[in-house]
Order: sequence, then C-alpha cells, then structure tokens
Amino acid sequence: MLSRHRRRAAARWIGAGLAAALATVGYAVPAQGAPDATESPIPSLKEVYEDYFNVGNIYSGRQTYEEGSPNWAQVERHYNVMTAENIMKPDQLLPNANIDLATGEWDFTFDEADYFVDESLERGIKVHGHVLVWHSQSPSKLFQGGRDAARANMERYIEAVLTHFKGRVVSWDVVNEAFVDGLDTFDPETQDWEDFLRGNPNDYAYSGWYNAYTTDMDVEAGESPGDFIYDAFVFARKYGPETKLEYNDFNVFQSEGKAKAIIAMATELNERYAAEYPDDPRQLIETIGLQSHNYINQTPAFACSDLTRLPGLVDEAAEEWQPGACSDHASVERSLQLIIEAGFTANVSELDLQVWEAWNAEPEGSNRANYADLDDPTVADRFHKEGFTYWVGKIESRTELEAIQAQRYAEYFAVYKKYSKDMDRVTFWGLTDYLNWRATHNPQLFNRDWSEKLSAPAVADPEGWLGLTKPIVDESHLLDATAWADGLDLRGKTYTGQSVAAVRSTQGKANSLLPRGANQGEVDAATAALIEAITALEPR
Repeated sequence: MLSRHRRRAAARWIGAGLAAALATVGYAVPAQGAPDATESPIPSLKEVYEDYFNVGNIYSGRQTYEEGSPNWAQVERHYNVMTAENIMKPDQLLPNANIDLATGEWDFTFDEADYFVDESLERGIKVHGHVLVWHSQSPSKLFQGGRDAARANMERYIEAVLTHFKGRVVSWDVVNEAFVDGLDTFDPETQDWEDFLRGNPNDYAYSGWYNAYTTDMDVEAGESPGDFIYDAFVFARKYGPETKLEYNDFNVFQSEGKAKAIIAMATELNERYAAEYPDDPRQLIETIGLQSHNYINQTPAFACSDLTRLPGLVDEAAEEWQPGACSDHASVERSLQLIIEAGFTANVSELDLQVWEAWNAEPEGSNRANYADLDDPTVADRFHKEGFTYWVGKIESRTELEAIQAQRYAEYFAVYKKYSKDMDRVTFWGLTDYLNWRATHNPQLFNRDWSEKLSAPAVADPEGWLGLTKPIVDESHLLDATAWADGLDLRGKTYTGQSVAAVRSTQGKANSLLPRGANQGEVDAATAALIEAITALEPR
C-alpha cells in the first residue's frame, strides 16, 4: 500500500471528482496532512522489477554519467539498461558533411557513442542501440542515387556500425517509425501493410528510405516499398548476429490499427526470411517496441473484461481519464496481447505519460523556460488554454493531474507485470520532467528538482497504489507448462514411475503457488522445475 506520506500527498492534491473515481477501484483517499520530509525515497526500480524485466532510461550526454551529479545518482539507483537519446542515431554517427560523394569516403564520429557504451558497460549497465534505419535524423546522402545505391549504402552503414559496436550492445532498434500516424483500423485479410508506410503518397511525412526504394522499383520482379525494412533486418542479422533485433514505433497502443499493421509486417518478413535463410533458427524480427509517448487521458492501460488478465482493476463504465478505463480497440494491454500471441516479445522503449490532451496543448506552451511542476500552487489554475479545454469540468486544479497520472502509471505497470515473461525491458524517456523532450507535458516520475512525484511510488508499488493484497505475477508460462503436463500420459505406462512422480510432484507444487499469492521469482522457479521434470521423462 501507499505509505502515510504518499497517502497524505495524494489527498492533498486530489479533487473530489477524482476521489470518487478512484474509490471505484478501491483506492481509499486518506485524511489530508503535511508530507513527511524525512521519508525514504522509493526503492530501486531495477531491484523492484528484477524478476520481471530490465528498467531503463536515456543517456543525454556526459552529464548523465557525471560522478556526484543527481543525474548519475538516479541512473545508478534505478536503471540497468540505457538507450542513447541521440548520439547513436545515423546523423550523429555519420553526419551528412562526413559523406564524400565524389570519393565515396565516409567519416564516422564514434567518440561520444563509444564513451557512452564503454562507460555503461564499465558501470554494469546494458546498452540498447537506437537506431539504425530511420526516415528522420539520418544523413540525406544515404538516400541519393535510387534504390540500388540506397540499398548498398544501407548495408555499408549497418556493417560499419554493428561491427564497431560488436559485443557491446545487447539489442538494436533496426527500423524506427516506418508506419504512418493515426492508423485506427487495419484488416490483414483485406489490406496491405505496405500501403501504410510513412512516406507513401497519402502520408504527410517524407521518408528518404521509402522514396529511394520506390525509385526505379521493379514491381514485376517482386520488388516492393517495404523491402527497405526487410533489407535492414537482414543486414543487421548478418553483421550483428549476437544482438536482438527490434522494430520500434509510436502509437502501437492503437491495437486494431497500427499494432495489427506492424504485426502483419513483421510476420510476413519473418516468413520470407525463414524461406530464404532456412539455416537460421531465429526469427528475423524478434521484438516489437512500443515507444509509449502516451497521454494519460487518451491511452488506457487495460483491455476490457472479456480480454483482460486483470479484471479486478477494470471499470468498463469509467471515462477514458478515470481509474479502470479500458478498451479492446486501443489499449496497452490489448496491443501486448496481439504482439505476444503473434510470437514476438514486446518492449516498452520510450515511456512517458503526458498530462495534456494533445501534443501542443500545454498551457505554458512548449518552451522549457515556462516549465512548472504539477504541484506548484502558483500555477494551480493553469490546466487549459484557448482551444484545449479537455480538463475543464473534470478537475478544479492543475495539481489534481499528478494523482491522475500516478493512477495511470500504476495501471501501466500492473499490465507490464502481468505480461512480463514476454518482455525484456521498460525504458523511461527522461530522468525528470524537465529533462524530458516534452518537459511542459510533465511526463515523468520526478520533478525538476529531482523530488518524487506521486507517479514514483505508483510505479515502485502498483499493487499498493491500486489496493491489491497479492503481487501481480505473469503466470502464463507456468500455465502453459501445466497444460503441457496435463496433456501427457502420466499413468505409468508410457514413462518410468520415477520420472512420472517427479512431474506430478513439481506440478503439485506449482499449482499450490498462485492461490497463496506467490511472487514472480517463485512462479518462475516453479515453471523452470516443471519444464525440467517434463523434459526429463524417461520412456519405459
């Protein structure tokens, strides 16, 4: 449960309307009181989630790792995997000016990226690479000369980068944001995912890769616009076979639209790869990354009661901004389900939960100079502006948004926990609100002065915030193993009695875990023991 300090803080910053809404999911609003300044900070997030997934953040420059700084203190305490915010993007590693078209010489600038990678490894932190192929922040000279030239440049670039970082980066965003914005529905039976790639004639954004690959494209020979995605992953597998390959995009919470289109793409390209490279047992595209630059009022955590694994937390009557809000059409949980059911792992790659209802809806504007903490009483009435009045009538003070955001964060992490066996990491995109790319959306867990927002304890203990008495665990793999055992002939005629007894014993222990509220570590150990016993069955 929330500590006394956090309960008091929540009461202090919560409006009557939100209090009523929170009560619908069992969140007790306590008596008001002054916060206790001596309370300990939240526990280490990487330790809290060590049995679930890695917890990451972004490296924004050498100040991130500066000894004695609050930046490094927070990284050291909470995170075990880091992503470079910018310095590993193509225009940073290979600036346009460093490509000589006349001589064919390329001059890479690896110094800052090397510092980040080497320092991370020295400090016991894993590195996720971001990003190899992207329509933005890439040197335009890579795209010049048509399809064949662009493909050759792509291979040359990926070979140089993955060779340089070989053995030092655990995973890479191979292709980033290849699909259009706002894809609400997609039917893989009747629609072609290639029609929804960014850069196509119906999209507002330019993509050098799409443009190059559609120049001189030989349709009759089987060439298509989406070949640039396939080529990128094939080159990444060729030159970085030790790394896990990921596709990364935003608004993947659009479950029935963008998520399904991405899954269709990844599934088709994996099938193509399996046919062309039958000796490689791995999938080509292994993970789908959900960026999750989401809005607290537009992006529910839960699928609804017919699909959710967390029915006790769902309120199908809740408005989109209220506790328990759900959607089978577009929600974090439903998209995770679709991705995992299709055979992929899923990572949350760039998490921040923004408090305003549109990207340009901040009352203080996007200028970081106008930044204010959500709990700043001097701007309590600053929760709307002309043309953006979503919160008018729902809250009475800007300060209430902090509790609404914390509720949504708790719901997100409840979902992440429930699907954690098919996730590798959750990465926040910024150390504090002020250090986030959309600072005036107040999207992170910490204020400008590094003090904790209500979202911090909500993430560190979602069960406590949500009023649950048992830990949230992902028992899906244990249930699969149990179903496997149930489908075997364990009457003693097929396998030796001793090996059958071992399976029955481990299965009995596994079945006793969930009713008593076992933690994830116990569930994982029971799963491993049952699988080991099954695979050790001895035929008679």
